[in-house]
Amino acid sequence: AAYRKQDAREWARESLVGCSAVTIPSYSADLSRLNEAGIRHDVQKVIDLGFTYTLLCTEVAITPEENAQFTAWARDTAGDRMGFFFHAGFGTLAENIAAVKLAEKAGADIVLLSYPSNFWPTSEQEIYDYTKAFCDATDLAVMLYPIPLWGFERVNPMGMSVELIGRLIDDCPNVVAVKSEQGF
Repeated sequence: AAYRKQDAREWARESLVGCSAVTIPSYSADLSRLNEAGIRHDVQKVIDLGFTYTLLCTEVAITPEENAQFTAWARDTAGDRMGFFFHAGFGTLAENIAAVKLAEKAGADIVLLSYPSNFWPTSEQEIYDYTKAFCDATDLAVMLYPIPLWGFERVNPMGMSVELIGRLIDDCPNVVAVKSEQGF
C-alpha cells in the first residue's frame, strides 16, 4: 500500500473519492483457469470509463491464490492509474487473513470486509472480535460492510450498531469507511 497502517484514515480521506466499479474475474472457456487477457481487458475498460477504484470480486469460484493472481494482473495492467479493493469474501476468518496477505503482496490498496456465510454470531462482541482480528492482521485500510446478508440484525436491529462501529473505529486504526447497506 502507498500508506502506513496508522495513516490509513488520512490516505482514505484524500484517495477515496467518487464511485468504485466492481470487476469480476474472467475465466477460460472451460472454466478451468483465470483468463488473463479477459481480466486485463476488463480492468482497462474500467479505467477507460473513468473509475479510479474497482472491487476485485471474490463472490465467485476463486481461490485465495487465484485472487492474488487476479490482483497482480489488475495491478500490472493499471499501474498507478487505479486502486483495487480486496474483497474479503472467503469462507473463514483464517482464509480471509491468508487471502488478504496474498492480495497485499499482489497490489491491493484497501479491503471491503465481508463475513463468511457460516459466521453466525450471537452477540456484538463476536462481530467485534472477528472484525478486529481481521483488521489487526492486515496493514491495508478496511471498509466495513454492514448488510442484511450477514444476518447481524438478529443481534441488533441496526445490524452493526453505532456503538459497535464506534468501538471498531476506536480500536482499529485501519477502519477508514463504512459501506452501509443495513437497515432495509
